[in-house]
Amino acid sequence: MSQSFEIKVPKELSAIPLKNYQKYIKDVKSDPNKQPTKEELEFANLKVLESFCGITMKQAYKLPMTEFTQIIKHISDLFAEKTPLQRTFTMTDKNGDSIEFGFIPKLDDISMGEFIDLDKYISDWQQMHKAMAVLYRPLKHKEGDLYLIHDYEGTDKLSEIMLDAPVNAAMGAMLFFYHLGNELSKHLTGSLAKHLKEDSEFQQILEQSGVGINQFTHSLEEMSANLEKLQSYHYFNA
Repeated sequence: MSQSFEIKVPKELSAIPLKNYQKYIKDVKSDPNKQPTKEELEFANLKVLESFCGITMKQAYKLPMTEFTQIIKHISDLFAEKTPLQRTFTMTDKNGDSIEFGFIPKLDDISMGEFIDLDKYISDWQQMHKAMAVLYRPLKHKEGDLYLIHDYEGTDKLSEIMLDAPVNAAMGAMLFFYHLGNELSKHLTGSLAKHLKEDSEFQQILEQSGVGINQFTHSLEEMSANLEKLQSYHYFNA
């Protein structure tokens, strides 16, 4: 007797939680610099259905070939879409309440703590939920396109919540810094490093952490370089 099962195919990229994408790229472990083998593609495609459509690999094996191919192509098309920076996005909590999150409104105003945490997490997809907890926080006021977000209190408060953030928002944030590249380094170096030289309290924080201004600016440039090297992990063969 054949078993029936439900396939939940996402209609849009925003329906895929970040944690599902993290699991997929962890399981697939693709090398962006190497052409995948036929076996690797077949495994990756089975993982697509497991990670994004809520079925097991065993169930995916039982799908008719035409249906399997259609779903893979659909998911592939979703990931091929452009993912611009999402200034805001809305999530629903376990109580059914909607919470709107906003991207840091002005990068010039990024704090030392935000930068250190962002530098630590932004270039690693498995840590992206922590980077998202730096970049996005709940809105406390909004008027038109302008908004204020809550103060940064470290990644612990929001990182678990950000596992359920829409993957297109995470990709948009990642690509935002990727394309910013050297400009990000120059922008932050020019504004923050200058502020550090003029602010004795900030200098003291750096010294207590064992970091000098030169190391700080080098860290900015290194973060930019890491993002430039970062590649997408997904590959599909429809």
